[in-house]
Amino acid sequence: MWRKRLPYPPVMKSGFDDSLFLALAACVAAAGIALGLARLQGAPWGPPKPGSLGAPLALVLVVQTVGAAAEEVGWRGLVQPLLETKVAPVIASLVTGALFGLGHFYLAFGVAPLSFGLFLISAMAMSMILALATVGRSIRERILIATLLHFLLNMATLFLFADGDGSVLYFADLALAFGVCCAVASIPLMQRKAAASAIGRAGA
Repeated sequence: MWRKRLPYPPVMKSGFDDSLFLALAACVAAAGIALGLARLQGAPWGPPKPGSLGAPLALVLVVQTVGAAAEEVGWRGLVQPLLETKVAPVIASLVTGALFGLGHFYLAFGVAPLSFGLFLISAMAMSMILALATVGRSIRERILIATLLHFLLNMATLFLFADGDGSVLYFADLALAFGVCCAVASIPLMQRKAAASAIGRAGA
């Protein structure tokens, strides 16, 4: 009930479009870059060993889906759209990503400070990719799309790298992979803001 009284940004689009396709492509590209870096480096992380998941695969998938959805209800369903009413989508997505990364503060207790810093960069870059697919949509679509992409990225790091070894190199690979794709995703986001500003000036 209280959500209906929040100043959400207007809905500008819905359904499958180029922005969703580009975001999916960016996710695949990021996973591919990270995998390529791991192969070039002869990295020790790889697919999880049989029986190492600690639970049946179906249960792991359900838990991962619920977890991603619970996070995205807050981040892409509440925080980012409210920020978009005050700042440009690019800034809103970066701030949301930073808060999302800091929300995983418990990781800092198990990895080096530099590793956690690199994780924050990855979180912000991932947020930019999610913003590409969600900005301008209804809250329901934002949550559904962000949950799907979040889930796919989690599954990629789990099944390709067994979530890594917590090393600086592992998080540096992810930061580089997501950073490259984030840079590409930021271009249409900034173009969208510029187009909206031009329309606003024309209307005035």
